Amino acid sequence: MIPRTRRATLRGRIERLALVAITLAALLASASPARARQMFFDYGDHSSAEEAFEFSELHLSRVVYSELGCPSRPVWLKLGATQGETLRVQLGMPEMDALRRERPSLALLGPGLPRPAGLPFAAPAGLGARIFATRSVHDAEVVREPVTGARSWLLLEQRIEVPETGSYHLVAWSPEARRVRLWIAIGEAPSEELSNVDDPVERAMAFHQPWTAPDLSAPCTRARRPAPGDGASAAACAHAAGPAHGALPGLAAAALAAAAARRARRRCVPGR
Repeated sequence: MIPRTRRATLRGRIERLALVAITLAALLASASPARARQMFFDYGDHSSAEEAFEFSELHLSRVVYSELGCPSRPVWLKLGATQGETLRVQLGMPEMDALRRERPSLALLGPGLPRPAGLPFAAPAGLGARIFATRSVHDAEVVREPVTGARSWLLLEQRIEVPETGSYHLVAWSPEARRVRLWIAIGEAPSEELSNVDDPVERAMAFHQPWTAPDLSAPCTRARRPAPGDGASAAACAHAAGPAHGALPGLAAAALAAAAARRARRRCVPGR
C-alpha cells in the first residue's frame, strides 16, 4: 500500500502536469484571429519556378517553412502582384546552434527589376532581380513565431513596392550549398488558417526543434558509388542525414525520422 503522504505527492504532481497540458492546449487553440496566418511546408518539392508555391493578395500573412537538404536546392514562391502594391517579406531561421553561422540569401525576381547578375540558379526569361544577401548580419534579432511562439533568428525584413503588374518570384537558398532550415514570411494582415498539411502547428513546432534536424549546416558532398553488398543506395547515403522525403506528421514522427536517418548513415559507412 502506498503511504498517504506519497499518494498526496503523486496526486499533486499529476494535477500539475494536467494543468500544464490543459494550459498549453488552450494557448494553441485560442490563438487570436489577429495572429492567424497561413502556414506552408516545403520538403524539396518547390525547387524551381515551375514548382513554386503560388500566392496572390500580398497583404495576407503567410509563412513557408523549408528545409534545404542535399542536394541543397532553392525554395521558390510565385506571387501575383499589381503595380504599386507593397510586398512585405521576411527571411529567418530557427534559433538553433547548428544554424548560428548560416546566412541564406533571398532574391525577388520579376518585371521592372534590374537585370539579374550572379544568380546561382536559372531564372525565367525576361525577369529582373533584386538580391538580398544576409552575410553581413552578425547579431540577428530573435523573434517568436506568432502562432506557436517558437524562437527564430530574423535575418531580413524588406518592404518593396511592386514596379509593374505581373508575376514575381521569391527564391531563398544557401550560398554555401549547406543543409539549412529557413522560413519566408510575406504579408501581415490576418488570414484564414490555410495550409498544405493537416497539422501545421505541430509541424511548425517540430521544425524549430534541434533534435528533429540531424546534420544541419553540414556541406552537401557527392555521394560515393555503392559497392556490392553495401545494403544502401547512393541516393540513400546522400539523403541519410536529412528528414524523410515528405512532410513530418508531428513531433513523434520527427523523432522516428531522426532515428531512421541515424540508422541510414550507419549503413552508409564503408565496411559495414
